Amino acid sequence: MRRILIIYISLVFAQVSIAQSIPKLMELADTLYQANHYLEAIEFYDKISSIDKENYFARYRLGFCYNRTLQYEKAKDVFLDLGLATGHEFQAQSLYYYANVLKLEGNFEVADSIFESLIALPSAEPHLIELSRKQKEGCLLAMRQEQVDRGFTVEAMEDLNSKYHDFGAIINPSNKELVFATTRNLPGIQYEGSQYEGLLPDLVAFRRTSSGRWRMASSQQHFSSLNTHWSEGSGTFTHDGNTFYYSSCRGEDGTDCAIMVSYLIDGDWSRPAALNQYINEPGSENKQPNISQGGDTLFFSSDRPGGFGGSDIWMSLKGLGEESWTPAINMGEVINTPENEITPYYSSAYNCLLFASNGHVGYGGYDLFAAKGESFFEPEIYNLGYPFNSTLDDTYFAISDTVGFLSSNRADRRLLNLYSFPVSNEKLFLSTLISGESLIDSRIIAKYRSIQSLDLTTFRVEDYQGYDLFEPVKREKPKPPIVAAAEPEPEEDSVVAQLPVASLLFENKGSSEFHYEKLYFDFGESKLRRASEIALEDLARQLADIEFEEIDILAFTDSVGNHDYNLELSETRGNNALNYLMSLGIPSGKLRVLARGEHHHGNTKDDWLTRVLSRKVEVVIKSKDPLELRTAKTYLVRQNNILNNISNLLGVGTGELEKMNGPLEGTILAGSTLRIPSVSRHPYLQQFLESDGLTNSFFTYRVRGGETLASIADKYGTLEELLAEINQLDREPLSGERIIIYKISF
Repeated sequence: MRRILIIYISLVFAQVSIAQSIPKLMELADTLYQANHYLEAIEFYDKISSIDKENYFARYRLGFCYNRTLQYEKAKDVFLDLGLATGHEFQAQSLYYYANVLKLEGNFEVADSIFESLIALPSAEPHLIELSRKQKEGCLLAMRQEQVDRGFTVEAMEDLNSKYHDFGAIINPSNKELVFATTRNLPGIQYEGSQYEGLLPDLVAFRRTSSGRWRMASSQQHFSSLNTHWSEGSGTFTHDGNTFYYSSCRGEDGTDCAIMVSYLIDGDWSRPAALNQYINEPGSENKQPNISQGGDTLFFSSDRPGGFGGSDIWMSLKGLGEESWTPAINMGEVINTPENEITPYYSSAYNCLLFASNGHVGYGGYDLFAAKGESFFEPEIYNLGYPFNSTLDDTYFAISDTVGFLSSNRADRRLLNLYSFPVSNEKLFLSTLISGESLIDSRIIAKYRSIQSLDLTTFRVEDYQGYDLFEPVKREKPKPPIVAAAEPEPEEDSVVAQLPVASLLFENKGSSEFHYEKLYFDFGESKLRRASEIALEDLARQLADIEFEEIDILAFTDSVGNHDYNLELSETRGNNALNYLMSLGIPSGKLRVLARGEHHHGNTKDDWLTRVLSRKVEVVIKSKDPLELRTAKTYLVRQNNILNNISNLLGVGTGELEKMNGPLEGTILAGSTLRIPSVSRHPYLQQFLESDGLTNSFFTYRVRGGETLASIADKYGTLEELLAEINQLDREPLSGERIIIYKISF
């Protein structure tokens, strides 16, 4: 396929004149790019860039393609050139990618300084700023962990790894054979895949010899009956080794993935069967299964509707009949992010879920994380740290008896290899692994557990996109617009222009951030509400005896009005908050307004709730040491009400409510916000919604045949009237229609 495309490219270059070739080449390049054929797209973008030096779009795409195909030195050169150039819209994004490559190479200090500069860049999009904050925290995490010898060892399995992809090792409990997936040439027929530059993966088993080395198994338990011409991926055994769950994908590009089951009968594996539609939802990629020790819970990854973006971790409980799995449950927004969560492993010994993610704060690429807590849906998230994580992709954590496994491309930045580590006792091992320094890191990670995706944080070649190696490209994932105002071009004699890129950026202060309460505004208004003034007064009192570096005031509007008006309105809101803090004694030199204009959310509909929560100012305090400040909860009033009724519904005295919000006379209108110190009971959802994190609880859902608002609300634990209100529906939704769901959780 690649040879044919190269020949075709050569013919195009030969037959089309230079002047006429650019539009045609761009069309061909963009087609390849959209199909994720980055290696082929490079040929076109490189040619276009050499012909038209001012085509920043082609140069940006060229750098992106180099990045996705792991040609990091070339990617770094392209992004550095674009980051230093001015007058084009890709400067901020190019600097972000440049810093990401530095982070991947382990150059954390310089990467950290670049992310710091992007956070402070007035022209940077909010999505990019949030991602830069997350990546900055990852740099600080990596630098801390580098200095700590935690006593763990991870070693490559040299006698198993090949010059092909090897990943997903597990032990078969029935015969102690090691089973994993590989793209090496095995007996039988394997198709070539355009995503792999070679063969699609199959399952293979190895047995340890008396000398301690691994050799391909020769027992009857071969996987020839499970392997197909297409892709098969590593899976999970029940505790007796008689049932095997794995994933099989029937598309050339690694798509159309389903979870299969096979039984060991008289020494042979039975003909595999697909699990029911609660597991294998049509139109979704369902893969990487892991079964609990008791065999009653199946964990897997899927990009089905109802998740938080990309691929999420889901679980299903076993019914009374054989393989009668119940409807899958999303593991929640603490574990899942708008990025990708994959390769789950559930430790029954320690009641802990381990998984790989590129959406939590990490070293780079995919990192391994543990979720541990009293509830699946409110756990602490722990980065496993060095040596389990590297700046590359680390996935497929699993423990079998006294040995653990993971898969990583850390050796050559390209091929996934198998790694192992000793485990004397699984419960003791995991409890030790996530204690100490990792406990501090988990609190940092929790701040960023619901960051909006921009498709900017993954480092994976097209060879990985698809099948069970990593998450296939999400076909319908919306991409926010890329907007970045140009920086003023420095004068030719300027000393700054002669410095390296790290010196062009802001100094890295190594500071931590505390996100204080959000201040909300009335429609079209810039005047502070009395509740906001009280919140700022409380903040000033707390900061009186605390050393801090600066306060960023990020100001936003809703989507009503044009861009220029909203930018001006947001700036006025921010300045009013700044002036009030100055009146309370906060030095002006420590205050900065960052006007952002319209606030963009992950949902695609412009509903009342989004608009109300977008009219805000966010106050971020930066300090050298972590801060612990007192904050109030803020609730959104959904229906008109009076003070006494609200007091009874929330279990908070009227005097306390007025102390936190100022005088509350007459009718308190729907859309108002109330600051509340604490509540003695859960809010009455017909009347109130907690504002913190509301906008991260939206997701798009495609309605299925026969579903009603009531059945959808029941499925996702929300309110029927809330669904109708958000989607502005006065009828039942139609089959195939996309609606917005707000998921309520406590």
